[in-house]
Amino acid sequence: MDQRPSIVLTEADANIATHDYAVPIPVSSWTKDDTKQYTSVFGQLFLADLFTKPEKLPDFKLLTVQQRVFKALFQYFDPIITAGQDFRSDPAWELYERLENSLYPWLKPNWSNAFHINNNTQGRGIVMCIGNDQFKYAVPTLKGIRHGLNSTLPIQVYYIRDDDLSETRRRYLLLEFTDLTIHKAVDSFNDRYTRFGGWSVKSYAMLASSFSEVILMDADVYFFKNPELLFNDPGYKTTGSLFYYDRTLFPGWDDGRKWLESFLPTVSSHALNTRWWTARSAHEQESGVVIMDKRKCLLGLLSTCKMNDKRERDEVTYKHVHGDKETFWIGYEMVQTPYAFVKSYGAVIGGLGDGGNSANVCGNQLHLDIDGDPLWWNGGLLRDKNKWDNRYMMVTHFAEGEDWEFDTSCIKETDKIRTFSNKDKDLGKLYQKYDAQRKKEEKSIEEDTWIPTKSK
Repeated sequence: MDQRPSIVLTEADANIATHDYAVPIPVSSWTKDDTKQYTSVFGQLFLADLFTKPEKLPDFKLLTVQQRVFKALFQYFDPIITAGQDFRSDPAWELYERLENSLYPWLKPNWSNAFHINNNTQGRGIVMCIGNDQFKYAVPTLKGIRHGLNSTLPIQVYYIRDDDLSETRRRYLLLEFTDLTIHKAVDSFNDRYTRFGGWSVKSYAMLASSFSEVILMDADVYFFKNPELLFNDPGYKTTGSLFYYDRTLFPGWDDGRKWLESFLPTVSSHALNTRWWTARSAHEQESGVVIMDKRKCLLGLLSTCKMNDKRERDEVTYKHVHGDKETFWIGYEMVQTPYAFVKSYGAVIGGLGDGGNSANVCGNQLHLDIDGDPLWWNGGLLRDKNKWDNRYMMVTHFAEGEDWEFDTSCIKETDKIRTFSNKDKDLGKLYQKYDAQRKKEEKSIEEDTWIPTKSK
């Protein structure tokens, strides 16, 4: 059953101060009159607008309309199907099936239709996409989750195809970590349409997972607090989705707003205030961590997946955004599903003057919780994983600000610099210790002679 939230916020709501909420413009419900209209002679124009496809680039204006009509049909049939009533004899069901097959052909044969997606989902868990290149980041973060933070959340690891994550690395993960399962993404989707590569698999992994409530995290994300706490976030509870802001970078960039204006007929209450729309940053969302209740946000997730489909991402999406990052909130805007951002822009974790001005904090991107305390960072354990193989990042200071020096990853503002607690410093050292252990095991993992820790 669809459990989409109904969002009504006032200035009196306490969590307005900690979150930015996207309250959607309602899409009118499907009615019997709509069914009569589409079967009429004039309805042929409606059908042509829905089902004809452009010869060249995918038309995102058409895609937005298609998904909003699909939403209306999905919500029309949801109570009928939930009540166990006959729905296949309804003339609108044929339209629903045609539209679903046109939009999301990769759902079959794993699911008969979108209503079946959540039938076998339950509980909460972590989803992580790991390939051979991400394995070295994933091992210390998984050890941190299990041993440093003592989280018992089940973990589902997704890889794309057999050559994406070697058999020996899969064996290592299964033997080293409790309550962890490994899944091949192409077993859940029709890869003729998806042709996964890199970032594009992430939203699909969320969709395919057996969890109803999912924490999607990148392999190079490291938590300071037990990730289970995210499910208690008031923004997540209100909307069913929780997003985090990226760094403020490259102000004056207005291509994002122009692109959104080209295909979104209506937008949520939040869209006009984004840095994208106001040309304050070329980056809006950091998708290193995304939290979602699929029972509430299924249509938003399907829309995000569509933006990462093979043709859409290659010919349109990834020409406007850096990978999958913006596809979550924009996908939600296309279908008008509510979402919440924690109200703090990407901060920096590192040390004073570590590769930059001695007065600035320089390092990787940090994300704060609603109390302004360090929650997680992304970019790995090294000071710069693209420059140095063995130089670990300092974990002594963090700073907030919007004036980033891109080349050195330093925040120029000095008025919001804070020192990490001893507990957080120790946790940073623990992640580095886990990484050092992983390096010692690397050769034996490759040669498949590695012996699990508990057997040594």
